[in-house]
Amino acid sequence: MHEVGSIYTIQGFDLNYAGVILGPSLGYDPSKDRLTVDLAQYQDKEAFKKRPDLADTTDAKAAIIMNAINILLKRAKHGLYLYAADPALRQRLLQLAK
Repeated sequence: MHEVGSIYTIQGFDLNYAGVILGPSLGYDPSKDRLTVDLAQYQDKEAFKKRPDLADTTDAKAAIIMNAINILLKRAKHGLYLYAADPALRQRLLQLAK
C-alpha cells in the first residue's frame, strides 16, 4: 500500500517503511555541527495558529518544528528513507550513515 501523510495524519500509526523529506526549512550548520531551522521557509503555518502562548518566539516555533520532525522520523518499523533539500544537511546525513 502506498500512502502519503503529514504530521497531522501520521501520528499514532506505525508503518513498515516511511520516507521523510526534510524541506528547505531545515538545514545544517557545519561550523557548529548542528541542525538549523529557517522559520521563513517553513510552510505549515497551521502549526502556529491559535497559540497565543507562543507570541512570536523563534525558539518555541523551532521546537515545534523539531518535534514534528521527531514524530515523522519514528513512524517506520523496518526502514526509513530520508531526503534533505539542504545540500549540507544531505551530505552530513550521508556521513552519519556510514
